[in-house]
Amino acid sequence: MKILLVLFFSFISFLFSEELKHITLGNQDFSITTETYDIYDSKGEVMSLYKEENNNDRTFVLSLRLKDRTGSCADQKMQDGSYEINGTNIMLYSFWDRKGRKYNSPYGARIQHYEMLPNHTVVLRSSKVYIETDRRNYDKESAMKYLFTPPVNDVQKEELQAYVKDIEADYKGTFVYAEEAKRLIAEVQEALRRKIKNRWEKR
Repeated sequence: MKILLVLFFSFISFLFSEELKHITLGNQDFSITTETYDIYDSKGEVMSLYKEENNNDRTFVLSLRLKDRTGSCADQKMQDGSYEINGTNIMLYSFWDRKGRKYNSPYGARIQHYEMLPNHTVVLRSSKVYIETDRRNYDKESAMKYLFTPPVNDVQKEELQAYVKDIEADYKGTFVYAEEAKRLIAEVQEALRRKIKNRWEKR
């Protein structure tokens, strides 16, 4: 029985491991955990931010998926994230992509701006998102096609608005279009490059 328990907890520690670091925003203490997981065909990392209370308890504030790879090496659904803290401002960057024959997985980006108020409450100031739910032309019935070919009648406009509302609900952001969407993706990709550069500089 003891051997089985040891094997069980060793298996769990393989699936989940956690790193912890402490930061200060203003005069409030926070902790950041980074949890690594490896379950079935998904591997990745999740960052969580907690406010540290006087009684040593932690209050959850927000989380961000830093990395996820789901599927085989050749056909993957991918997500990458980065966060930057400047004073009392917290910026979260997310990028979704696909590889191989993962045609029905998302492509796009999101930027969320949080701010810590003087009372130590963290509030969401803005969230912008652009998502293509499938590879272009994969689902010919999807209203996603109107992101590339503008709708010409009321029915098509309503279909596009329904698509946008679903994305905004699922990804918690305000949908952006055209050139603003391109700038959003470029800004997220630049943030991810800064993340990689900072890692190399710390080595």
